[in-house]
Amino acid sequence: MLIQQIRNATVKIACAGNAFLVDPWFQDRGTGFSADTVRPEMQGVKSPLDELPDRPERILAGVDFCLVTHVHPDHVTKDYIPDDMPMIAQNAVDAEKLSRMGFQQVRWFANEPMALGGMRITRVEGVHGDTPEVVRRMGMVSGYVIEAEGKTLYIAGDTVWYEGVRDSIRKYRPDAIIVNCAAATVPLGRLIMNLEDLQRVYEESPDALIIASHLDSVNHATVTRADVRRWIDENGATRVLVPENGQAIAVD
Repeated sequence: MLIQQIRNATVKIACAGNAFLVDPWFQDRGTGFSADTVRPEMQGVKSPLDELPDRPERILAGVDFCLVTHVHPDHVTKDYIPDDMPMIAQNAVDAEKLSRMGFQQVRWFANEPMALGGMRITRVEGVHGDTPEVVRRMGMVSGYVIEAEGKTLYIAGDTVWYEGVRDSIRKYRPDAIIVNCAAATVPLGRLIMNLEDLQRVYEESPDALIIASHLDSVNHATVTRADVRRWIDENGATRVLVPENGQAIAVD
């Protein structure tokens, strides 16, 4: 299994003869949304803050489908993605949103895992915020557990640490976990994991490789790659990796 960090929560995964993108956000730098932020210096700054690591057509080459955790503007837009790209949504509501965006081949999860090209993909729950009001406004989000070639990958998605993340780790015992840990924060509250949540994931999964993602791309983030690397050094957390855009990590 090969996991390539593209940008933000966008990762490209190759396993079991498949290549697919998670949360394909291909907008050009500085042309997207600007979130309300608790950092005054970033107010009004448009995301994404960083460039793609390669031309969109090169990143998309060989991609069989896209797996979408939720339809937010820092996770999926129509930019550069062909109309006929197969898209897999967390539910029928998001599938309808993707169809309205112009995608012509959209599937979604019902209640059962999806068998796809030698992989078993299971949708798991997430909680997109640290207060009930934030969760209500952010809406439903999902993570995915991918089992293939004797390996298990847990894509936690846009969630904070809560018992559902703990339960997914205990149930599936993943070999690798992708954690969105930029601590994106708006005045109402924090939206995704911070360093304390990353610590909990690390402690709960003593045998897993942890990949820190969703970093240095959105204007409402409050944790950077540099912060995560400092935390790794201070805690001896050698199983946590912080890939740069374009960097690939093998899960052996």
